[in-house]
Order: sequence, then C-alpha cells, then structure tokens
Amino acid sequence: MDGKDAKLLLLMVPIAIVVMVSGCTGGNTVVAGNGVIILDFAPDFSNVYSGDSLKLQLRAQNQGQVTAKNVEAELTNIDTSEWGTFGFGFGEDMGDMLPYDATENTPGEIRTKEWRLEAPELPKGTTQTYEPMVKVSYDYKTVAQKSITVVDEDELRRIIQQGNSLPSKPTTQTAGPLSVNIQTGEYVRTSGASGGQSYDVFPVYIEISNDGWGSGGTVVNDGFGYGFGHEYDYPVRVKVTPPNGVTVRNSGEGCSGSFETVDLWKGNDAKITCQFEVTNPPSYRQEKTITVELEYRYQTQATTQVTVSGTKEGLGFGW
Repeated sequence: MDGKDAKLLLLMVPIAIVVMVSGCTGGNTVVAGNGVIILDFAPDFSNVYSGDSLKLQLRAQNQGQVTAKNVEAELTNIDTSEWGTFGFGFGEDMGDMLPYDATENTPGEIRTKEWRLEAPELPKGTTQTYEPMVKVSYDYKTVAQKSITVVDEDELRRIIQQGNSLPSKPTTQTAGPLSVNIQTGEYVRTSGASGGQSYDVFPVYIEISNDGWGSGGTVVNDGFGYGFGHEYDYPVRVKVTPPNGVTVRNSGEGCSGSFETVDLWKGNDAKITCQFEVTNPPSYRQEKTITVELEYRYQTQATTQVTVSGTKEGLGFGW
C-alpha cells in the first residue's frame, strides 16, 4: 500500500458507522451520518386563519464526510399562487456545506432556510390541512476501499503449513447516502509467469446500495452531469481503480478504470462484477488496495402540516 492509499484509509470509517449526530461541544463524540440530513422542517404556527402570516423553517446538516456541493432546497406540495407569493417558486440555493470532521471531532455544517407565506383564503366555517414538503438535493461523492493480499503460491503453502491464515479485511468508506460493499476472496494466489503462463485472474464483486431509499432518499437525474437525457432513472458515476501491479481484464459496466454511469435498479442498488489480472506478482506476499469512487446527485425530503381555518364570508358563492 502506498502513502496515498494509507492516508485515504485513515480518513475513512467502517461501513457500520451510519448514525445521527450525538453532539458537538462539551466533550461529546461526533459521528458520521448519511450525507445531508434534514434536522427539522416545521411552521412557526401549525394552526392559522386565512390571511395570517406564517413561516416555514428548514434546518439541514451535512453529516457525511464529503463536502456537499450545489445544495438546493425546494418547497413543494402547495400551490405558490395560493400562499401569498404571487406565483413565484419556492426554490432556494444553499451553496456548499462542509462535512463532519473526524480528526477534529466537529460536526458538519448546518444551514437554515425560511419561507414567509400567507395562509390561503377559505370560506368561513371551513378548515383544510395542508402538507408542505421540502426536497433538499446536492452533489455528493463516496470513496470506498478494500485491502486484498496477493500471495505467491509457495508462500501460501508455507503459511498454511504453519497453521496461519490470511483473513479478508472489510470494506472501508467515506460516510454518505450511498454505501459500497467490495467482495473478493480471502486472498489472491499467484503462480508468477514463466514460459508464457498467464498471471492469475480474479473477480471483484461490487454492490452499491441506497441507504436512504426506505425513508424517501433518492439519487436524481439532473439531466446534465449525472445521467444526460432520459437514459438513466437513478444515475451514479462509478470508477473502479485496481491496485498497482493489477490491471482490469474486462471492461464491463463500471470496470474500465474511468468514470462510467450505472443505473440503480428501482433506485435501490446496483451490482457490478470486474475481472482483475495480476501483472506484477510479489515474490512473497503484498497487501494491495482496490478503490471504488462514486459521484451522484442525491435528494432527501420531509413533510409538515399546517391547518388553515377559513374567515372569508361568502367565498365560493359568487358574492
């Protein structure tokens, strides 16, 4: 493993660390979460009369380990023309949001947005409950790595005869809304290359999962950077990089060594299989690192409720 790989591994956390922020001051430990999280979305008054002013407030935090770029918040599920905005949209640019920092034990950046509204006109004696929804979208990255041991067959024989083993290590990755699991064998056995003999070929299985799918989180097609046109419903750009001394034998979906777009099946997951070939085997054994990078635009959402009581005399009767 070279210095660059080692440095990246130190910045990563095990795949199991996907929890909420527990605190930021007073000695509390801060832990990573699933990218940009909506902390709360609520009105200042949940019961109002027609014509009353009210505010909806959104608080969002980047609990992942990568800067969230081009963050946007959009208020939906209510008619803008009915809520005193004269038909103007509810989109808000929130800029970039800094991530959680494990080294300094500091939480990710929090941003707040407010929408000032006016409750719609309803006939006197009637009430209606509205359910405003906010959608927060952002550009994000996930970097995953897995260490594998490439071992000469004679060295492997000695290890087994001595009663030892070469256990496989788990996938490590930066925290975010998409997770990656890289699966290989416990080790890669090589026999070298002499007299025209081919080096060893081994498969690498990669599974990409949308951890926020069950709670409304989704990869979105922005029509430009991620999934141009309508070819992809849930596009993710994937780059699989083999370690030094190993090359990609096949160039299937996502396995070319450059960024390629894959589609999450029904927005939930994608499975990729790559074939790697050892081209520079070690004399004994060597630990090497496989790297998988994802780039995507992600969206999460939340809803709240506002109940409006009508005050307008004769509304709806042509008066």
